[in-house]
Amino acid sequence: MDGLIYPDQFIGEAEESSLIDELTDAVLIQALHHTRDWLDQGIMLHVSVNISMENLKALDFPDRVVGEADAAGVPLKYLVLELTESRLLKNLLMILDILTRLRLRQVSLSIDDFGTGHSSLVQLRDLPFDELKVDRSFVHLACRNTSSRAIYEASVEMAAQLGMTSVAEGVEDLDDWEFLQSSGGDLAQGYFIARPMPVEALPEWLADWELRRPELIEHRNGN
Repeated sequence: MDGLIYPDQFIGEAEESSLIDELTDAVLIQALHHTRDWLDQGIMLHVSVNISMENLKALDFPDRVVGEADAAGVPLKYLVLELTESRLLKNLLMILDILTRLRLRQVSLSIDDFGTGHSSLVQLRDLPFDELKVDRSFVHLACRNTSSRAIYEASVEMAAQLGMTSVAEGVEDLDDWEFLQSSGGDLAQGYFIARPMPVEALPEWLADWELRRPELIEHRNGN
């Protein structure tokens, strides 16, 4: 046994070996069933699933997504598909068609790790994303790095002007959290908020976070 294997150790090989569609389908199905369980418990969360640009080569991809959501009993408005700029776009028209069909069905589309890929601004201009995730390299410790801070704030401002939700990745400690409180943005993710956890642990964590978050805001305000 090799222990825990991280996505960057196998996603590339899955894309090269044409296994990425099967992998994405398996993850999507599992995520949707967990979402249905949470909805049944009154936990109204959006679930984000990473997909590959390779998945967008299949014209039936939107139909597969809709079919799996229907089978799980999850309204599509609770689903977010995250795309990472892992490689150059080769067939923009086909990808635009597929993403537009997803957006028309109320599936949210997020551009992940913004600022680290090949053509971020082109993708924002040409593709129907409604969420922008600012890469952790521009968030973590930005309170001490003027360049990172400038890039983060410019990204958030651009997202707002485009009518997109902004997400700060890499919120690792209290300094990062307080930086975000003073710098704007809509959503945040990172180890300071929660580390990866088993699905069954989420309800307890959520209850704890609802108690913890107001205290953090009061701390920021000096109360």
